[in-house]
Amino acid sequence: AKLNVMHCQRSTPYICELMEEKYGVPYMPVSLFGITQTSKALRDVAAFFGLGGKAEEVIQSEVAKILPEIEYYKEQLRGKRVFIYQGAPRAWHWIKLMEELGMEVVGAATTFGHTDDYEKIIERIGDGALVIDNPNSVELREILVGYKPDLFISGLKEKFLAYKLGVPFVNGHSYERGPYAVYSGFLKFAKDIHTTINHPAWKLIEGRA
Repeated sequence: AKLNVMHCQRSTPYICELMEEKYGVPYMPVSLFGITQTSKALRDVAAFFGLGGKAEEVIQSEVAKILPEIEYYKEQLRGKRVFIYQGAPRAWHWIKLMEELGMEVVGAATTFGHTDDYEKIIERIGDGALVIDNPNSVELREILVGYKPDLFISGLKEKFLAYKLGVPFVNGHSYERGPYAVYSGFLKFAKDIHTTINHPAWKLIEGRA
């Protein structure tokens, strides 16, 4: 291998650093969520191999395929409020992605975030947003009731609390509906968010947060 492309920036740095030290294989951290971050990843990797022109061709072609629909969903989702509770890197990767959809991130949390993860979250998130480490169920309920997000993105175990409170929920781990990476995944994510927020079932839940 000539290069390790490191997407999960919490679990894989140790392996990448070891491979660089032992075998001389360099590594490059990337994010493959959303148009901006995916395009940057392609440009960075292509530059490493001297293929900048080819990367621009791919980016232009792939973005053109999804942009009309993304613009539609952006208009529909503009101003919607979202709370993110994910694995550490995904929490800060997705702040930019939500902005690309015109959404406002009102809070972010992680279960195993390190100091550098929270520094990146704070750097990206808007003023006045909540940043919390490893919230329990009681704290999550207080957040969902108090902040009243239009969407809660988290994992499987948090889904049922969101449903009980009537808060639209998307499983951000991609186990159920994804994958959500690269350009096609971004479009799928936008569709799932739009469908979830606008599902008529939420109107039937008494005492919705």
